[in-house]
Amino acid sequence: MPTNARATAALLVIGAFLCGIVVGVAGDHTFLLFHGRLRPSHGASEAVANRIVARLDRELKLTPQQHTAVQQIIDKRRQRIEAIWTSVGPQVREEMDGTRAEIERLLTPEQREKFRQMHQHMQDRNHHPRMHPGF
Repeated sequence: MPTNARATAALLVIGAFLCGIVVGVAGDHTFLLFHGRLRPSHGASEAVANRIVARLDRELKLTPQQHTAVQQIIDKRRQRIEAIWTSVGPQVREEMDGTRAEIERLLTPEQREKFRQMHQHMQDRNHHPRMHPGF
């Protein structure tokens, strides 16, 4: 295989790997947010960002310059994600509340009580969210 073709193939593999990381992290965090296990607070998102950088550093053996650049990229994007969440978070909460109310209307009084207990359990758990160890 000519050198140019090898370089292109290597770049494609690296690009696919990086895209996989981005898609995996986004999917993972979407799942965690949806299930109330991760809140996009500044402290939580900063901890997640630090874990992402640490994992990339460990797995990819980043140079100090790469580590710094990756940290800056993730911090910049994290801040943008937080800004987006600030604007859409209330709408998401409203939709979730509407969904819960609509389901409650379908239930018998006994089912409704159990459903409310289930919801309260989830609320209690959300006040102590479990951070996902993935990254």
